[in-house]
Amino acid sequence: FDAVSPVVDATLMPADAEAAQGVIADVFRGSPYLARVIEVLENALRFEDPEYLCLLAAPRADAAPEGLVLFGTILGARLATKVHAVVSADPRVQLALVDAVRETCVRSRERLVICELPHDRPFDVAAVALAARGFHEEGRVEDLVREGVALRLLVWRPAAEGGPA
Repeated sequence: FDAVSPVVDATLMPADAEAAQGVIADVFRGSPYLARVIEVLENALRFEDPEYLCLLAAPRADAAPEGLVLFGTILGARLATKVHAVVSADPRVQLALVDAVRETCVRSRERLVICELPHDRPFDVAAVALAARGFHEEGRVEDLVREGVALRLLVWRPAAEGGPA
């Protein structure tokens, strides 16, 4: 990636499955989270449930993805979105992906965007990217994921930054 932001392409297609799985494996290989993130990607690839959407990021429109974000609406909640995972080894890519989710949520007039993530090594870069883009920790449950690993609830409210109320 050069100084220009990565291209975030909202057109995840079944043909992207192998490359997207590779991105996830690169970040989560050897962790207890790999299977769950792959499962969320598979849900997004079915194109049946608005809770599971995926955006890909690449250095150019014609290049293989180097990051992805899994997110979607929270069924039963009014104008609320959940970020399931922000995945890339490159912090610049993660920032671009969080920006794309924020832009999508502003356009759809979301009032709340949440991300529940373990306070664990594979999520460190994502936590920094989310915090850099206005997500704040509003809750934490110690030892929920497993002994010594808390679950963090990060929240971004567009209205707090002059977005839709």
